[in-house]
Amino acid sequence: MSDKKIKFPTPDKVLLEKPSLKKYLKYLLFFGPGAIVASMTIGQGQLILGPQIGAWAGFTLLWLITINIGSYIIAYISFRFTALSGISIIDVFAKTKKGLLNWVFLIIMLIFLPVFTATIITTLGQTLTWTFGFGHYLLWGISFALLAATLVIIGRYKLLEYTQAFFVAVLGIGAIISVILIKPDIFEIIPNFFLIGNTPSYPSWVDLVEGFKKTPVPLVMLGYLGTLTITLVPIVGYLGWIKVKRWGIFKDKKNPDEFSQELFEEFEKKKKITYLPDDKKEIKKAKTLLKPLLIDLALAFLIVSIVSAAYMIAGKYLLGPQPDGSYLLPSDVNLIKEQAVIFSNIAAWLKPLYQVSVFFAIFGTMYAGFEAAARMLYETSKNLISGVRKISYRKFMIYLVIYLLGLGIPIAISMLYGVSVILLLSLTLLFIGVIGVIIYGIGTLYINQKVLPKEYKLGKIGLFLGIVAIILLCVPFLSFFI
Repeated sequence: MSDKKIKFPTPDKVLLEKPSLKKYLKYLLFFGPGAIVASMTIGQGQLILGPQIGAWAGFTLLWLITINIGSYIIAYISFRFTALSGISIIDVFAKTKKGLLNWVFLIIMLIFLPVFTATIITTLGQTLTWTFGFGHYLLWGISFALLAATLVIIGRYKLLEYTQAFFVAVLGIGAIISVILIKPDIFEIIPNFFLIGNTPSYPSWVDLVEGFKKTPVPLVMLGYLGTLTITLVPIVGYLGWIKVKRWGIFKDKKNPDEFSQELFEEFEKKKKITYLPDDKKEIKKAKTLLKPLLIDLALAFLIVSIVSAAYMIAGKYLLGPQPDGSYLLPSDVNLIKEQAVIFSNIAAWLKPLYQVSVFFAIFGTMYAGFEAAARMLYETSKNLISGVRKISYRKFMIYLVIYLLGLGIPIAISMLYGVSVILLLSLTLLFIGVIGVIIYGIGTLYINQKVLPKEYKLGKIGLFLGIVAIILLCVPFLSFFI
């Protein structure tokens, strides 16, 4: 390529049309990778922590949903870099400061992915034991973990992916309908989305709930925020989806991966990006080509926020102290069972639908998680560790699945002896969904401003929003000092 400047492709016609309702309805067609992000986000963390928090904390932590916009801003800035430059930002990290950030991500993932695997084994096992009424939950959980691993290794299983998406949609819509039927006080709810920093305490009645262990409130807050964020796993996956969708610089490219590799090699030679055009018309085209990314992420954030709020609000009204003097609260003993009231509140016959939906959502998360984690770790390490480049992706995936099950199953067994599932889940989500994303965000801002040509760097507003995004994700840490 030498010093030749590239030209950006012509944006889709709909992006160039004058503002109209028809135009904005067509924008919905850009919703693609964001749907996958939403499907992966609405999983066991949402089903367990959301209703549980609503039960004991009421509406006081709804502001965590609001500050989650920070993770989406960080994600957009990193995706913007790839859509403009054609280079995966994770590959640039590997060539910056001796790949320090990639090493940090690898360590976080290798420590906490087995823990996450263990929590899914436990949750899935409890769901199946409750549904069928027999067997030990660990035998159920381990059996289906091995099935998920087999499906991943032998190839993509499209039916499972579509089924998971369908039942995740059922779980989301069901929670929303249940809340609508409750007829909650909107004016009591809305202010809590903006009372950022509000930190509740456990009510005394939680001590009466069998199997409930009081995880420190700040850790619960950070863990729940981790269920909302675009974690490290889908963030790296999305960088690949940009090429699949042919968004940004990849539009009209027959082989986006090959094109991206050429651009990366050019960057490696000069340690900077020199191939982007400085013509004003080309710069304008480049910014227009970013709109599909923005639309896709905005829709994903909206869906995740609405469903998450619905589960927390439902937990406030339907769980907690009951009229007969009993208590409903998700605990290590019953991680999923108590939340069935959210569906039976609509109609008693919907309880089996809830059980089936939870199974497919969690089993699908395990399957998708194996594949997405393998892709994330492979992409993170291939330009960092020479040995990784010498093996095929499929062989890498097999090694990772063996590692995750080899450690995840013993950790799941240890939960029989008093190790709190909710505590481990909160810790995992804290590192993968909050701390890891904050570190990723700092690196993203640095690379954008250091590597991109002046015309393509973040402007003052963009840089300000990036800094605010990182600060928002740090807010819950203050609760440790209150």
